[in-house]
Amino acid sequence: MEILLVIDVQEKYIGFYREGLLDAVNARIDEAKKLNLPIVYIRNIGLPGNASGYELARGLNVESGLVFDKRFPDAFTNKEFVQKLKEMDVDTVDVVGVDGRCCVFRTVMTAIEQGFGVKLYLDAIGARQSRFYEKELQEMKAAGAECVECHS
Repeated sequence: MEILLVIDVQEKYIGFYREGLLDAVNARIDEAKKLNLPIVYIRNIGLPGNASGYELARGLNVESGLVFDKRFPDAFTNKEFVQKLKEMDVDTVDVVGVDGRCCVFRTVMTAIEQGFGVKLYLDAIGARQSRFYEKELQEMKAAGAECVECHS
């Protein structure tokens, strides 16, 4: 099964990224919904593990109750998230969100290491330091991630 994974599109972070990123993420969410793909949201709650102040971004299309919190950059550090992927028999993860240099990168690399197919929807991934993001993008591609664009 293929899912859309929305990483860290949160009120606390979205303002640091390019204009239009939230629209691009929502376009991919809408597309996934039309294709009946489950949509899973990952929310960073920081090292203290206090969810206060870490709400999903205003205006983000939240189309499911599949919201998992994480305290570390890699979404696979959340055991409930990993268990849900197994229960859903997921084999492919479509990725959107932030940040391409850290949380997206680490989650994608672990997904690939664990045998998942990964599609990176580049129009819907933000990176605060895009010049440095090119290095991580090349690593993800070399590891097997497929790069595609959002379709609106």
